[in-house]
Amino acid sequence: MNSNRLLGIFIAVTVLAWILVFALSPQPKYQNNSSINLPKLPEPLIDQEQLQKIEFNEVKNNFLEIDTKDTLPSAKEKVDKIDFNLYVYKIGAFGSSSTISNVVKSYNDAGFPAFTEQNKSNQNLTNVLVGPFVSQKDIQDNQEMLDKIAGIEDGEVMAWNP
Repeated sequence: MNSNRLLGIFIAVTVLAWILVFALSPQPKYQNNSSINLPKLPEPLIDQEQLQKIEFNEVKNNFLEIDTKDTLPSAKEKVDKIDFNLYVYKIGAFGSSSTISNVVKSYNDAGFPAFTEQNKSNQNLTNVLVGPFVSQKDIQDNQEMLDKIAGIEDGEVMAWNP
């Protein structure tokens, strides 16, 4: 199609749309005006002056005392024995960002989550940590593989709280 035909179609559709909008829109002269009568609210059944004479007393809550005695000492002892810490395996502290990224990438490629943390004793070094693991036994089971990936002889098992 050439541009003249497209322009003609566009103008025809626009004129048709305007005609339909005005032809189908509600015209005020054809509408009925109706008013709505709202009924009056009924008078209150309670005398408002009597409400002002009511005295309010505070409610005493001493009847809701709850006995908080520990009746299951064995359960409390078990909870106290549970270790809620997570553990990480510290590979080492590195100063070079390229070394850090290579070590972290090698652990991630092997399927172990690894992350970095600023060294607290030396701000120029960054610790590379693998984990977190649920228990120290999980680290000990995988320690040989963890050491082999980084090429170290022995890392450090640390408790870690996120």
